[in-house]
Amino acid sequence: MPANLPPQYYETEKRYRAAKDPQEKLRILHELFSIMPKHKGTDKLQADVKSKISRLKKEIQQKKTAGRRGDQFYVEKEGAAQVVLTGPANAGKSQILASLTNATPEVAAYPYSTVKPLCGMMPFENIQIQLVDTPPIAAEHMEPWLAGIVRNCDLVLLVVDLGSETMAEKIEAVLGKLEGYKIILEREEGDVNPADGIAHKKTVILGNKSDLPLFETNLDVLKESYGDRLPIFHISAQEKANLEELKRYIFDTLQILRVYTKTPGKKADYEDPVIMKVGSTLLDAAREIHKDFARGLKFARVWGEGVFDGQMVQKDFILKDGHVVEFHL
Repeated sequence: MPANLPPQYYETEKRYRAAKDPQEKLRILHELFSIMPKHKGTDKLQADVKSKISRLKKEIQQKKTAGRRGDQFYVEKEGAAQVVLTGPANAGKSQILASLTNATPEVAAYPYSTVKPLCGMMPFENIQIQLVDTPPIAAEHMEPWLAGIVRNCDLVLLVVDLGSETMAEKIEAVLGKLEGYKIILEREEGDVNPADGIAHKKTVILGNKSDLPLFETNLDVLKESYGDRLPIFHISAQEKANLEELKRYIFDTLQILRVYTKTPGKKADYEDPVIMKVGSTLLDAAREIHKDFARGLKFARVWGEGVFDGQMVQKDFILKDGHVVEFHL
């Protein structure tokens, strides 16, 4: 079976061959794998890319051990998705991480208390979503390695201080600094343009400190200045206001769904859902579990929203969050 690779694949492959930095090569390999068609004709190619990713990860880990600071802060994805907290100093990113996860970052009233990425797992119902706190961005400085973390994540939360008199200027500084690293924060994720390498990252402006006096004024500024470009959500991490709502909002914004599997005659496994993108098909889920499932799949029975219990469906059936699937080969 021919591979039938899209033009974007070859352009991305050129960037991979030209890249020198291991972190950049790893990021491009992940991008290469994501745009590669997944079918029998690309099985060997998929295996080759996975092998290169594995070797690069080992190389990067070895360089960490050797103490090379430039490669030190690659953050491996864990859980259902990776969400990066970024923004200006003293916006409350560390407080948000501490409030939503079991992580214990230093929460300080002075700026720049975060000097490296800090991770925590945010529970949402029966899954975990990884949150990554990062050092602040200002007009005069941004850690160079931070660009790689932002490029690699599934969602950016641009955290801003709703109590700050200079909130708007700080937001513009963050946006400008990221654009200098060829990262544009958008409402929806976009493909990296092979011609210029610009990444379009799905982003939500997260207004923090809604308990402070300037909250309403600054929220109006956010809506007027950025409401057409980016979605906006507000909380108070200190007062724990809107935090549970934020968890649901993050899950919905990630556009992911949970699919549960069962074998004939047995109960469904609700402990370890398969995480898929909204719009995924039965065949996509089979590929996610194992390529042999996809090759031999004849049909499946599905339980959940929009179907009657045990309804027989074909490979192109669109899955929904919470569906239970029984594969038949």
